Amino acid sequence: MRQTRDEITDNLAERLCWQVAHRDDGRVARRLYRKQVVDGVYRLDTGAVLDDFFHFLRALGVMALLEQLRGTATDRVMVPFVQYALLYGLKTLFGIERIKALPALLCSDEALMRLVGFNAQQVRQGVCQRGRTTRQGERPRGPICPDTLANNMVQCHLRDLETLFNGVIQALAKAGVFGKRVTGVADGTDLETTDRYQGCGQVTRKRHLVDKRGQGHEIEVTVYGWKALLLIDAVTKIPLAVKVGPIQAHETLWTRALVTQARANLAGSACLYKVVFDQGFLAGTDLGWLEQQGIRFVVPAKDHMAVTADARALAAAGEGVIVGRRVHTVRHGQGRTAYRERLVTRYERGFELFRVG
Repeated sequence: MRQTRDEITDNLAERLCWQVAHRDDGRVARRLYRKQVVDGVYRLDTGAVLDDFFHFLRALGVMALLEQLRGTATDRVMVPFVQYALLYGLKTLFGIERIKALPALLCSDEALMRLVGFNAQQVRQGVCQRGRTTRQGERPRGPICPDTLANNMVQCHLRDLETLFNGVIQALAKAGVFGKRVTGVADGTDLETTDRYQGCGQVTRKRHLVDKRGQGHEIEVTVYGWKALLLIDAVTKIPLAVKVGPIQAHETLWTRALVTQARANLAGSACLYKVVFDQGFLAGTDLGWLEQQGIRFVVPAKDHMAVTADARALAAAGEGVIVGRRVHTVRHGQGRTAYRERLVTRYERGFELFRVG
């Protein structure tokens, strides 16, 4: 099914509904009824909403970082590279799934294209007439065609993108987005590419497939690409640090680099005092290093580890007596899809147990 303008407008409203804000429709209604002053009233118009968002990016210094971004294999350009970066960023912000859908959903909007840096004539007639004589059918709407955007964005070096992300995190930290004491949650995700991506890694994995008769089969496939390692703020869900390695690299190889980068990003603005890992990051030498750095850590223990046996022995000896209990409710989602989750944390003598229910 094809996406519509209404769907991407809903995506924009949800993603630009600043997560650090609190929604209280009843309070807003009461203030309006009593004719009290409100902070601001905004139309749900994409150009108007994004105008303030772009101003926010300039105030943070993010626009200056984007202007430093360059394509590695680009010698001569007709469009500044920052405009490609902004246009691709809007594609992500609007949640547009197919790049071929950009002419109809994004590039034909003159108000949005003016924010990116294109003028009305470029939106209607294109930046240039290259390929006009060989083109079959009507030219795509917008200043550039989707293939041009894709071909330029893939020229951006991966290390430059990593530097850009960490630079944005530093700008957010200086603006006071994070709290004084920050808890980081480490996670890794695969970024799959084709085998033609220069410098990418490769790994062979087993995948389970189900055929037309409903029978399952395991096959080995070779996957190419990168692995993005992130340390995410537990409160705001904003990344604290980003590192990129080959897809076959294990998470434990990047623990120290990730934590070191996060501390550098937060320097002078916040303190990273706790890190939460999954078992993929579990390595004794790294945990010892974290203790030396004065950083607390939480990581699930494995059954065969000594610490697991010690915790069970303490519980069997009566040391695991509950001395504290905290209940809080977390709200997820927006609008009709919103729901609340009740979290219960039990603190026991000698160790902690975390239970969600």
